[in-house]
Amino acid sequence: MLHYKDIKNKDHNLDLTVKNILNTKDPPIFFSAQAMQKEVIHHRSTNVFYGVLTYTPKACEYCGVINDGSVLTKHTPKPSDIQLIPYQEVPSILRLFKQRFSCKACHHTFSAKTYYVAKNCYISQALKFAIAVDLKMKISMKDIARRYFVSYKTVERVLDTFYQEPTRRPNHLPKQLLIDEFKGRKDCEGAMCFIFSDAQTGKIIDILEDRRNFKLVAYFQRFPYKMRQRVQHVVMDMSASYSPMIHQVFPKAKILVDHFHVIQQISRAFNQQRIRSMNQLKKGDPQQMKDYRKLKKYWKQLQRKHKHLGYKQLKQFPLFRQKYVTESEVVDYLLTIDPVLQASYDVYQGLMGAFEKREAQQFFEIIDQLPQTLEEPFRKSLRFLTKYRKTITLPFTQPYSNGKLEGKNNLIKVIQRIAFGFHTFQHLRKRVLIQQGLLEVL
Repeated sequence: MLHYKDIKNKDHNLDLTVKNILNTKDPPIFFSAQAMQKEVIHHRSTNVFYGVLTYTPKACEYCGVINDGSVLTKHTPKPSDIQLIPYQEVPSILRLFKQRFSCKACHHTFSAKTYYVAKNCYISQALKFAIAVDLKMKISMKDIARRYFVSYKTVERVLDTFYQEPTRRPNHLPKQLLIDEFKGRKDCEGAMCFIFSDAQTGKIIDILEDRRNFKLVAYFQRFPYKMRQRVQHVVMDMSASYSPMIHQVFPKAKILVDHFHVIQQISRAFNQQRIRSMNQLKKGDPQQMKDYRKLKKYWKQLQRKHKHLGYKQLKQFPLFRQKYVTESEVVDYLLTIDPVLQASYDVYQGLMGAFEKREAQQFFEIIDQLPQTLEEPFRKSLRFLTKYRKTITLPFTQPYSNGKLEGKNNLIKVIQRIAFGFHTFQHLRKRVLIQQGLLEVL
């Protein structure tokens, strides 16, 4: 370790080189011929840059007395280790000897200051900025801490100080809203969190830690009534809990059930019927066990639409004795196993076709006229859609979908999985907003 007497003389050539390496142009800082050393700190080889920070203050920091040359006296500089951005996976620090000053008027002492590091801080501004930039990436905060040889709490402080909440516009709401929910943190007030975005751009408007109606009503009532009247459509899933809230805060809005959830309800009902048909087969019968395995393995072919099945191309299917058959032949055989499955399949394909053609009347006619041969669980699942007849009919004529918002929910799950959890909901919320470009580095 070098002492002040070893580095107090400035080397002009090396001073310029080191300043370019450290990306600083602060004139009060200078470097000598002994500017760089290799040392072992905390059992790790470390690059240590030695520098001196000195200048003549204009006045005392405490009493404000103007320095005429006799008020402030210089003391021996005091070293301070400032952590830098690692170079080639090797920790780097700047051992900066800061000039100390003593005021004869108020008898206080203070150190020289530089923009390169904040007051009472031992982490350089450049390192903080590098951490803030990495927070935009899909990487855990612990991995960022390991990358820069800092603590997890340091990364949290950077997240809190370098990113501020976006400026809210209480007088602005889009005409079309997408709303949904996702699983948040245990410290959240509600069991699920609430997220909503603009249907046109897909841009997230806000994320709330509680989805309960009285919380949502209190939140949206901050917007002027005239602005809430502008909202024309609200796209959501088939959750009955949001309807009272929407009618209360958006008096002129029409509720639309997302296309995806309608298709999901139909597909899930048919898939459960396939499972029931499988379980009815006798385990003691070898032929029925073969049919059981076929129904279990080739479920995707049953879920596929008619027009997407292969009618000409021959393929080898392992459970069909390696014979070359088409996908349509596989489906035809599977439907012969159970007549109820055959009837359910016809209804399923009819509903999918009507939905694809946007034929709302035909879609609900199929549900209203379900054959009595169908099993009650399948009929009940489809009749559930009639509860939302009006909100399902509207999407047939509107182009809005929750697909953009579902993508955001998937991003939130990825961020949570990579991070292995967050200490607070606010940190999770900030990471999501940073990922979406809604928060910028100060």
